[in-house]
Amino acid sequence: MDIVEAVGVAIINKEKQVLIAKRKEDKPMPNKWEFPGGKLEEDESLEECGVREIKEELDLDVVIDSYLGAEDIHYRNRDFRLHLYTAHLKDEEQNYVLHEHSEAVWVEFSEFGLYDFPAYKLSFIKPLLKILQKD
Repeated sequence: MDIVEAVGVAIINKEKQVLIAKRKEDKPMPNKWEFPGGKLEEDESLEECGVREIKEELDLDVVIDSYLGAEDIHYRNRDFRLHLYTAHLKDEEQNYVLHEHSEAVWVEFSEFGLYDFPAYKLSFIKPLLKILQKD
């Protein structure tokens, strides 16, 4: 079975908050919070995918910073490999526009547990925490 390669992006602002977005009701894993992103297209690098998906989903221009790792996920008879990157906004004055999500919110790392956010249990959360705790 083919593995679907996907990229999630933890966009971090200057206050060390992370943008998370809520999946629409008609999408797989409805109403779950996630790092925005999507599926890798042919002839595209993981970084290019992250930049493109954030532009398409949230109309934000980002710069990819760090690769945090990958996690294999099985959902509804499909296998996914989710790669997570951190990124920052090219311009902090940008505001997101919701094209693919029902909501989005900037949260402190300590607030992740308040949201139905499956990625909170994945292995790349620990390296993300280290980045957010740096001065």
